Amino acid sequence: MSWHKITLPIPPMKEIDPKVVEIGDLARECWMREKKPAGFGMLHASRGSDPNEHDTRFVYLSPVATELCREALSDYTLEPCDVPARDEPGIIWVFGDPLVMGMLKEKWEPEAEADMEAAQTA
Repeated sequence: MSWHKITLPIPPMKEIDPKVVEIGDLARECWMREKKPAGFGMLHASRGSDPNEHDTRFVYLSPVATELCREALSDYTLEPCDVPARDEPGIIWVFGDPLVMGMLKEKWEPEAEADMEAAQTA
């Protein structure tokens, strides 16, 4: 089992994205239905070419969340990814087992992330 992410554009004018709300609602339903299992976690992060103006949002799912939500989130592309980092730009804990935060990497490595993305598209 591995971490997965859903990549979405951030809407103009920083509006609340209904897709992000839907993903959160669907994942929360899975979490509640499964009686809040250990290891289930959802986080958000964001990036952009300008450090102050991000244009891309990542919805990260822990391995447990990925397995339990895969079917419910079938309208979205779940991409395998590296474990998110505590200091990743725009990282926000959404919900789940708080011990999942202890699984996060200590340091964000943008070069390693770029290499992994390049390998996936090759």
